[in-house]
Amino acid sequence: MLRKLFIHLILLFFSSVSIVLGQNKIISGKITSSDQQGLIGATVLQKGTINGTVTDFNGNFEMEIPEQSTIVISYTGYITVEFDVGNKTKFSIVLEEDAQQLEEVNVVGFMGVVGKSRRRTESIQNIPESVQALNFEGIKNAGITDLSSFATLVPNMKFNTSQAVGNNFISVRGIPQLRGGDAPVAFVIDGVTVADPSLLNQELYDLALVEVVKGPQGALYGKNAIGGAINIYTQEPTNTMSNKVKVGYANGNAKTGQFVSSGAIVKDKLYYRFSTQYRDSDGLLKNDYLNEFVDFRKDINLRGQLKADLTDRLSVSVAYQHFNLEGGATYYSVNPEGYEFEGNLEPGGVLDPNPKEGNNTIVSDVLGISSMINHNGNLKVNYRTNHFNIQSVTSFNQVDRKTYGDLDFLPYDDFTQNEVTSSTTFNQEIRFDNKNKSSKLDWSFGGFFQTVEEPFYQDGLVRDYDTWDQFNVVAADLTNFTQTLALFGFVDYKITNKLTASVGFRFDIDRFEQDDRLNDVKSDRTNNVFQPKASLAYQANKNILFFANYGKGYRTGGFNPAVTQLFDKDFKDELTDNYEIGFKTSAWKDRIIFNGSAFYTDFTNQQQFILDLTDFYGGIYNYDKSRVIGFELDTKFRLSKFLDLGFNYGLSDSQIIEGGMTGGENGDATDNSVYNGNKTPFVPINTFGVNLSSSIQISKELRFNGFINLDHTGKTYWHESNLKEHTSDAYKLLNARVSMTYKKFEFEVWGNNLTNQQYYQEFSPGQFVGSPDDVGWRGQPLSVGTALTVRF
Repeated sequence: MLRKLFIHLILLFFSSVSIVLGQNKIISGKITSSDQQGLIGATVLQKGTINGTVTDFNGNFEMEIPEQSTIVISYTGYITVEFDVGNKTKFSIVLEEDAQQLEEVNVVGFMGVVGKSRRRTESIQNIPESVQALNFEGIKNAGITDLSSFATLVPNMKFNTSQAVGNNFISVRGIPQLRGGDAPVAFVIDGVTVADPSLLNQELYDLALVEVVKGPQGALYGKNAIGGAINIYTQEPTNTMSNKVKVGYANGNAKTGQFVSSGAIVKDKLYYRFSTQYRDSDGLLKNDYLNEFVDFRKDINLRGQLKADLTDRLSVSVAYQHFNLEGGATYYSVNPEGYEFEGNLEPGGVLDPNPKEGNNTIVSDVLGISSMINHNGNLKVNYRTNHFNIQSVTSFNQVDRKTYGDLDFLPYDDFTQNEVTSSTTFNQEIRFDNKNKSSKLDWSFGGFFQTVEEPFYQDGLVRDYDTWDQFNVVAADLTNFTQTLALFGFVDYKITNKLTASVGFRFDIDRFEQDDRLNDVKSDRTNNVFQPKASLAYQANKNILFFANYGKGYRTGGFNPAVTQLFDKDFKDELTDNYEIGFKTSAWKDRIIFNGSAFYTDFTNQQQFILDLTDFYGGIYNYDKSRVIGFELDTKFRLSKFLDLGFNYGLSDSQIIEGGMTGGENGDATDNSVYNGNKTPFVPINTFGVNLSSSIQISKELRFNGFINLDHTGKTYWHESNLKEHTSDAYKLLNARVSMTYKKFEFEVWGNNLTNQQYYQEFSPGQFVGSPDDVGWRGQPLSVGTALTVRF
């Protein structure tokens, strides 16, 4: 049945290509400034009509017009241009700055920021969702290089790493990511869904848009988008030649090199973009026992894109990316207080969850190392009929990860850990989108097919204290298989000029299988899950939007490597009912943006991770009932032509209602109901950030940019018990970046964690995981660096 349905969708796609064309024609192009940067939000109008569009985050536009039309292009601060289209359909337009406007004190508002959270380009102030987005200029000014640096600007969002490269912890609106499980957000790069959550850890460069939309987004993005979706869009191939070289250096002997080249192979027909980046750092955290730095990191990244406009209506693009990332692993901190044992330091067990100089140390006798290698490619086919667009996206993704290091985290050769895991993902999506944006009804629908295969192997050395011999123990040897077939649709309808209703749905048919070779057990299950979404948006006036949303969330269940007293062999699907009300406002000619929302999430079977060192397994279990209540504010003030002030605040009150029973096939189950009423672990109680951004055109060829951000992370509980000795207090991180641009050259200086604040990104209380010691994973200390960029 699944295969037949998928074949019907394929046939529908190709049969649609034969639709007879009308008399209008489609024109497209890119609008840039003189330095070849795409202008975001430029207005493109058919002269004498209201038929028009705005450019997206890459400066691209597309519209349908009658033959022999005249087009008018305008953008604040630039000279308006007007021209007859003639027989051309493809345009590359460079706008010149208006010298008179530059000399005037003309302060432009914030409305140029656009996003693509609903799979179409639109101003984030017009989207009835909680959205934060940075376009090219914002990404560059804030120094965004990964999701961690972006998360510091987003309320109710936190991104941490621990143990090894590719091991991530992201929490959104009180919903944490789980080690060994799926992230609470969909992760999409250039419109392609990325199934493996370890890829959230990759370096980000040559970007056009970074965006997060919060609240359940399953209707638009599929399973596991229970807390929202993260959209990353890279820069596209261009019709004009441009190149960039960047070199940088930072403390820890960190070296960076980057090269980007883009242009036309065949003018107006075939374009390319090639980018590569190299990073190499010795590290900043030292193992006191080995006297070596442990957080070393080396990353080689390659990306290539080709785009072909085969006809006015048909375009094809192909992209490929490869990266090879190596880094330190398993360098957990322990309590340095203790006594001498055979010449070595014996830790005292209890670790302060609030690290500071002298109360934690890294003393493992094994230098941990980890790696992640990724190959991914995609093929996109876009066809534009007179009435709707059709897009086919085919993608392949391969990830291989390895981790080796200490398991006792002490200066003894008692335990080690070794882990080898990989994932192979195939995606096929077909989407139909409405083209007539001037009608009251807007729609999109389509189908999605995915297969994921994930082998997992884990073993390690264990000491026998009776004989003092070491022997190898295999903890897991299994493969998980997932197959998904989904149908989805989304409809907007303008009930009045001010009131718009939206309804979306996604129906997932998921099949899960596990082949546990170690225990000779095969398991399987099938899910049929319907994820509806509904919203109302009321545009009170040009500057005020109110909205209300309801959505069903779904994060898939699965199978653990074993049964212990802390978790079962399988864990259940996580389901949520989500309610949100919000507003978006602007004032003072868009120089003030003030957005906010309040939300309530009701969980059934909320998933949680725990490491059971008694049996050397990690696993996922469920709370029967839990809930999150919270709100967030996001404000921006353009104080002058040269200075912006930003502020965001988020509160997430995440609580266990009914903990339930987990694990224990021999009658030794864990009763989590003793934690009823306590806060959910791994979730900061609140977050807030304050930032200042400045851009000054000193002369025609010289520009200054500056950015400083103070990021606050609230109190975090590391276990359901909510014991004070297992709870980290709030902390703040201060980051800054300044740059000077002269003609084709840019020089920048940056600093992260400028106050050298110590903090933990993960804390594991030994009392509850069968370990004699608490351990913590230190965040990055003070880092400073500089870089030089040349464009040609």
